[in-house]
Amino acid sequence: MKKIIVIELMVVLFFYNITLTFSQCFTTGADLSYVNAVESNGGIYQDANGDTVDPFELFAAEGAKMIRLRLWHTPENLTDFCGNSISNSNLNDLLIAAERIKSNGMQFKLSIHYSDYFVDPSKQQMPKIWMGLDQSTLLDSIGEYTNDVLNKLYAQNTVPDIVSVGNETTWGFIDETSTTNGWDWPNDAEKYNFVFTIIDDFNQFNNTNIKKAIHVTESTAVWLLELFYEKEITNFDIIGVSYYPFFSPEKSLADIGQIVQDLVNTFSKEVMIFETGFKWTNSSADSYNNFIGNNGTTINYPVTAEGQKNFLLDLAETVEINGGSGVLYWEPAWMTSSLCDQWGQGSSYENVGFFDFNNGNRITEAFDFFNFCGVNRNEDLVENYNTVISPNPALFYDAIKVKSDLNFTTWKLFDVNGKIIESGVFTSKGIQNINLSKKMEGIHFLHLMAKEKEVLVRKIIF
Repeated sequence: MKKIIVIELMVVLFFYNITLTFSQCFTTGADLSYVNAVESNGGIYQDANGDTVDPFELFAAEGAKMIRLRLWHTPENLTDFCGNSISNSNLNDLLIAAERIKSNGMQFKLSIHYSDYFVDPSKQQMPKIWMGLDQSTLLDSIGEYTNDVLNKLYAQNTVPDIVSVGNETTWGFIDETSTTNGWDWPNDAEKYNFVFTIIDDFNQFNNTNIKKAIHVTESTAVWLLELFYEKEITNFDIIGVSYYPFFSPEKSLADIGQIVQDLVNTFSKEVMIFETGFKWTNSSADSYNNFIGNNGTTINYPVTAEGQKNFLLDLAETVEINGGSGVLYWEPAWMTSSLCDQWGQGSSYENVGFFDFNNGNRITEAFDFFNFCGVNRNEDLVENYNTVISPNPALFYDAIKVKSDLNFTTWKLFDVNGKIIESGVFTSKGIQNINLSKKMEGIHFLHLMAKEKEVLVRKIIF
């Protein structure tokens, strides 16, 4: 009987040498900052069988390895859409959620916004209580606040595994103005480095191992890290990146892979996607306008739960094969409820979440993303056949170079719809070239045939 061996690998055709070895289990997870508030306002989560479940238990059971939480300083300084003081994501809310994370055996990533409410690339306003402080007093306040937060988490045995110093700090950090006024050197560098030192001291005193992270966006990551190094902001462990196809419509997965590899190779830091989101439906569960309107112009997955799942699996593969260590999804459990934020009531994100509001808020297949570590892996076969795929540097992007212990005889290249785009016969052994008649774009599938063996190399991204 003919023996069929299937090896599934992903190759990003922008690099000259990609070896097929995989690190320890890739980190997949989610930001569940709104969960406490959603439950308090009537939100009910259901598993695939329609049974009501604890969402933290659910995410752990479905394979999520890390949960991200944000922290606001004094959100009570703001009034929500319904006229009430905002209290979610304050320190008390954080402590409750942190216990739920750790009691379910997941890692905990803390994002300190150093603000009373959301900060992002356009705004980095400091807490109201810090307004008007001189630099020295401000640094003391930042340090005392950070240390207090960590000590309270330590006291209940929920020390975070990662602390992100700021959130999407791409054009300023802890500003006085409501709209960011850009970088203020050397003051902003002093703020970062002071917090890093506080965390280092905490680790040393308590014998803990909190990793320090910064958080930027994919559009700013490389040049901003160069700027940070110029300003001597280097005492951190992880570069966190936000990537939303809606906000970066021209960025392909191959582009993201290139960014991840550039960051890893240039700065020798761990790189993770701290936030991402993908629209899975055109419907809404409430009248609160959803702010993710589409999935950009270059990410060609259908607007379905399956499309969302496949995007996330492919994003995880792209990040991993380019040296990144994890992907965290932003607020997949922010379903509609009576919760009010500053701009509306319900959810402006249920079209991007992982719960089907048309089916009793049951989970969607997007939860398969959390088990990425076990998806499309056959390391024994990869090891046995020593296969390396890369572009041929002499022929740029019009060729694929194959090196393997197997001697392949023929090849076929399929598009995502299963149509054969090109095919050919190998005329040599050892290092074998697949010459393409034209430049390819997007995701394709490569079938390689050896004597009595078929090897499928999956998801080649041009």
